[in-house]
Amino acid sequence: MIYSVIMAGGKGTRFWPVSRETRPKQFLPVVERKTMIQATLERTSLLAPPERTLVVIGAEHESLAREQLPTVPKENIIVEPVGRNTAPCVALAASIIHKRHPGAIMAVFPADHVMAHPERLRDTALALAAALEGEEDKLATIGISPAYPETGYGYIHQGDKLEGAVHKARGFTEKPDIDTAKKYLESGDYLWNSGMFFWKTTAILAAMEKYAKDLTTAMAPLEKAVDTPAFIETMASVYPTLPSISIDYAIMEKAAADGLALVAAADPGWSDVGSWRSLYDLIPPDTNGNRAHGQLISVDSTGLLVHNSKRLVAAVGVRDLIVVETDDAILILDKEKAQDVRQVIEEIKKRKVKGLL
Repeated sequence: MIYSVIMAGGKGTRFWPVSRETRPKQFLPVVERKTMIQATLERTSLLAPPERTLVVIGAEHESLAREQLPTVPKENIIVEPVGRNTAPCVALAASIIHKRHPGAIMAVFPADHVMAHPERLRDTALALAAALEGEEDKLATIGISPAYPETGYGYIHQGDKLEGAVHKARGFTEKPDIDTAKKYLESGDYLWNSGMFFWKTTAILAAMEKYAKDLTTAMAPLEKAVDTPAFIETMASVYPTLPSISIDYAIMEKAAADGLALVAAADPGWSDVGSWRSLYDLIPPDTNGNRAHGQLISVDSTGLLVHNSKRLVAAVGVRDLIVVETDDAILILDKEKAQDVRQVIEEIKKRKVKGLL
């Protein structure tokens, strides 16, 4: 039995000014007409129906989630009173699924990724699920076959081949510099870390107990309250006390060192759409190499990404810029500086400008 978990607690700050605190990018139609979280649910439904899908979201986005995902049962929308990164999110979802269906396989997906070929993701996921059937302690992830030396992603080092596309995972590495990324690509042994995971609930809960004892100890009252009238009250009191740590740091790096991590390579046309620069790669270019989501007139200009909803953007004699227009803000930046949008957010906070976040 497979359950899906959609992690939707991100704030999407790198997609400012379109993404805001009240409506971050996972609740927006960034790439297609559906919002990103709706597209994610559509993909995960290839593995598990909405009644076996949990969606973990922040309290400020509960109404958005219920509005955009009407087929997901009310009790499957899990509301975090505060954000605590991915390890507590996974631990909570695993506890809920394990109580409802002990030993089920749990598939974990971020809410704000793009897949051009979701059927390929499904096939790889089913191969991993099959590989986990006889394993009680293995933790698996999907790695993306790298197309170029990306420095904005973490990497997974593939080990010995087990069956089909499934390998042991030798280790997880953080975002490399460009020279290291080139070496990873040339070796053929490294995959991009997609942030998608597969495991039995028994396996991940045991790993939490082994590698993140402080988290499981703090969560004990909440685990007992799952699917009881005391759950919401216990969430409010316990969840803010949990350590804020990612599932990679808390569990996967340690599991790989102990030989308990598996990885399967996939090529589903994946992008984490982590910045405006990554969106540039997803929109077809015009004859001048410009990409536009809205009206653009370009004269002697190339390499532009324009995202506008109302006003015409005219560009003359410029190269490699990103221009984003909303009702109350315009963002202009060098295409290769897309990660630096966070500095704009910090400056807005410093100036205490209201209504722009």
